[in-house]
Amino acid sequence: MLMIAAYGAPLSTEKEHLLKTLIRDLEILEKSKDKIQLQLYTPDDKQECSSRTLQCYLAEMSTVEHEIGEKDVDNLQNIKKNLQSLMDLIPLGTGCKICEANNKTEFPTFHKELSNFLRSMLK
Repeated sequence: MLMIAAYGAPLSTEKEHLLKTLIRDLEILEKSKDKIQLQLYTPDDKQECSSRTLQCYLAEMSTVEHEIGEKDVDNLQNIKKNLQSLMDLIPLGTGCKICEANNKTEFPTFHKELSNFLRSMLK
C-alpha cells in the first residue's frame, strides 16, 4: 500500500478530482465575474511552468477575495484550498518567470484563462 502511494498511482485520481472540483467552483464564481473590477497577473507560459502558473493564480485569487460579495467567499476559499492542493501534486518547474512578470488582465479574462488552463491539465 505504501509503495503504491509513494509512486503516485493514486495521485492521478486525486489530481483529476481536484481539477474537476476547481473547474466546477470556477463556473460558480463566473456568475460574479462582471462585478469584480480588478486587473490581475495572468500567466502565459502555462504548460512549461504548471506549478509556477498555479502559484500565480493562487496569489491573485487572494486579491480577488477582497473584491467579492459575501455569498462567494466560501466558493473562493474552496478554489484557493484546491489550487494549493493541486500545486502540491505538481513538481516545481525551472526557469519560469515570476507572477509579476506576466501581463495584467481584467478578471473575466483571468477567469477564462485559469479555467482553460485547468481543463488542459485534465487532458
